[in-house]
Amino acid sequence: MNSLIKSYGKGLTALFVGLTVVWIAALIVLPQISMVDRAFTYEDRGGAAATLSLEIDRAYQEVFQISTSLDDLRAEKEALSSGGSAASQQESVSALDPFATPAPTPSQGVNMLDPFAAPSASGSSNRTAAQIEADEAPLIAKKSELEAKIVTLEAKEKASTDTVGLDTSYSLKNFTEMSSVHLQVFLSTMIYALCVTVMAFALCYPVAYAVATATSKNKIAILMLGLLIPYAINELLRIFAWVMILEKNGVLNAVLDMFGIIDLQVGEGFRFVASNGAVFTVMVYAYVLFMVFPIYNTIDTLDKNQIEAAKDLGASTFRIHWRVVLPHAKPGIAVGAIMTFMLSAGSIAVPEIVGRGLHPDWFSQVIYRRFFEADSWNQGAAYSLTLLLACVVFILFNMAVFRVGIRDIAK
Repeated sequence: MNSLIKSYGKGLTALFVGLTVVWIAALIVLPQISMVDRAFTYEDRGGAAATLSLEIDRAYQEVFQISTSLDDLRAEKEALSSGGSAASQQESVSALDPFATPAPTPSQGVNMLDPFAAPSASGSSNRTAAQIEADEAPLIAKKSELEAKIVTLEAKEKASTDTVGLDTSYSLKNFTEMSSVHLQVFLSTMIYALCVTVMAFALCYPVAYAVATATSKNKIAILMLGLLIPYAINELLRIFAWVMILEKNGVLNAVLDMFGIIDLQVGEGFRFVASNGAVFTVMVYAYVLFMVFPIYNTIDTLDKNQIEAAKDLGASTFRIHWRVVLPHAKPGIAVGAIMTFMLSAGSIAVPEIVGRGLHPDWFSQVIYRRFFEADSWNQGAAYSLTLLLACVVFILFNMAVFRVGIRDIAK
């Protein structure tokens, strides 16, 4: 405080301290108090809202499964249509030249959905377009029925939420009555966030080490510029860019088509966004700086003579990193892991945009639906507090594993 007064004077220091106190109170303390109050306030709705919530989540899962089945049927129909066109062309050629040798068609054993699969002895599945459409019809009807049911259930849930407020009490029921589906999503999200953190460390540690040990200033500038340039673009645009790369008709499938690995013209292609692997990839890209810079800052303070001495003594590259670099970089690794884990666990933009409905839900999506679709703020607050406590536990666990304290992290 004295140093601030000496540097800026009493007036500016008082203004700075006052604004800081207002900021902490208005944006951190009061919202957290409100969230805790709501989380422990149980609204007695006779169990109806909890049942509706469970039905809504199950309906969403059924819609996801049906959508996947419909995608498979559409791909099969596209392959069949392409095969039929090839067969008709061959018949035309045969009519003009009866001595021409018929070319093999998809009906002669080539699997159009998987060009690398071994041809079956009996040829194709012998399914016609009419049969595929017959299989599609009930699925489309069921999907429409489920979507209408979801709208109705969410309206009922919102109506039940609007009528509460007369019978409330402080209780742990918002936590203990978490449905098994939501509990499974919560545990899965913790594992997903841990996977993202490990992947980010595996990618960022070599980069941070290369930048920190580079001797040429130009090389350092180029490396840092390469890290920073993508972040001059809005995060949502970066996420959508990845969607265009990973979608079925995206850039990656276009490259595979160019090399002849797949044929987009017959409906082949991989839906890379239909997995959590795509979400992991985009999250690592989105939060890479939060891992790389803390590690770089700590490695940069390492006396490079220690590395040279280890090399002179005959230590292998692995041993140099394990015994010299990593122990020194522990505070940076801890900070990077904490920041990456917390951002991943609480991210809503990436799992919502990348392959929405094509991969398992993240807990952040469940919280979003509790607040803005079900209008169940108390349960949403309980879920948010659960996620916050899980992140705090991870922070303490991380500090214990790396044997660092608050002062080490602050440095």
